[in-house]
Amino acid sequence: MNAPVKPGAFRVEDILPVPPADAIIRFEGVGKTFAGRDSQEPVTALAGIDLVVPRGSIVGVIGRSGAGKSTLIRLVNGLERASSGRILIEGEDVTNLTEAGWRERRRATGMIFQHFNLLSSRTVFDNVALPLEIAGVPRAKIEAQVSRLLDLVGLADKRKRYPAELSGGQKQRVGIARALATEPKVLLCDEATSALDPETTRAILALLKQVNRELGITILLITHEIPVIKEICDRVAVIEGGRIVEEGETFEVMTKPRHPTTASFVEAVTGVEVPEYLAGRIHQQALAGDSAVLRIAFTGENATTPVISRLSAVIGVDVNILAGRIDAIGDKPFGSLLVSVPASEPELAAVFGALKSLDLKAELVGHVS
Repeated sequence: MNAPVKPGAFRVEDILPVPPADAIIRFEGVGKTFAGRDSQEPVTALAGIDLVVPRGSIVGVIGRSGAGKSTLIRLVNGLERASSGRILIEGEDVTNLTEAGWRERRRATGMIFQHFNLLSSRTVFDNVALPLEIAGVPRAKIEAQVSRLLDLVGLADKRKRYPAELSGGQKQRVGIARALATEPKVLLCDEATSALDPETTRAILALLKQVNRELGITILLITHEIPVIKEICDRVAVIEGGRIVEEGETFEVMTKPRHPTTASFVEAVTGVEVPEYLAGRIHQQALAGDSAVLRIAFTGENATTPVISRLSAVIGVDVNILAGRIDAIGDKPFGSLLVSVPASEPELAAVFGALKSLDLKAELVGHVS
């Protein structure tokens, strides 16, 4: 049985894997401190950040409000400057880059925002064209580039419309096209779907996956929404109190969280809740004749194989399914089941032994009469 992870039961550095070598962005011991107001003490927003964004990947940074994720992403395009450590982009140390140097660097870095930041007085076409105009690109090339991008984001028929005439999802598509106008190598997403409804969010995430796949653009996004991470990210970093507390491949982090903050985020999308009719009947101390309620997590091949029937056949114990779900993280399936089994010690020990042999994670939720 896997006991809940408790703070202090491990060292954070033990759960941060060695990052990939082919990095387009690399944080090395980065800290950021803001001066306190009046006589207040300085505020530490980031401390000791080590993070790698592999070239061609989609990396998500998830954290609660105030965790430091917005500060982190603003360091990548020079909107904030690191107080310590260094940041490398394509091998160049940008930590102390001049403003002139940042203007050049930003041409290779696009950014999309939560609230779109479109100019209301400019048409869709002209909003997308703006960074090209600023860069002094000839008009003929602007026409060709913007037209191509509007086709990509599905807004070719909206080129003469103004932002006020668009839906939220359409405005974000304009924002994506504008961010891609200078042909960046990196796309930064600052809570890009937070202002959108679930259906529109799925459409925007699909578009970002398409941009990553077809254009080879690396995407670094910050969010407080775990479904966003689950849907499109190859890797995820969990930030809490200005520090990365867990990081790795999304599937591994979400199906085997080791830090309490990570577990609290992923529970809603990888677990199955105790049904309401059952919740009030569960008690922790086993009584004679009770059944034990287990939550079993299935990953990889086990997510789609008849594990429960095999379990019953191998150990001869009746397994009653109470609730369940099967989903996917990226293209990898996972499942979660709530089951009841006999609570007597021999049978329960046999169940946990069989589950362990099948490489399944199980948690004792409680007992029911």
